[in-house]
Amino acid sequence: MIVCSCNVISDSQVKSLVANAKPCARIRNVYASLGCVAKCGRCARTIRAVLENYEFATEAANVA
Repeated sequence: MIVCSCNVISDSQVKSLVANAKPCARIRNVYASLGCVAKCGRCARTIRAVLENYEFATEAANVA
C-alpha cells in the first residue's frame, strides 16, 4: 500500500527500513533514510502508525 503519494513510498518500504536498520523514531528519519523529504505531509499519520505498530509488535515479541 502506498503511504506517501508525493514520494511513492509504500508501507512495506517503511517496515523494511525499520526492520533492517536502526529504529527510526521520527518520520523525518524515515524520509532521510529513503533519500527524500516530506512534501504535503498527509502521509505523516500513516507513517507514524506504521512505526508505532512495528514498535508495539517488537516489544510484544520481546516479552513473549
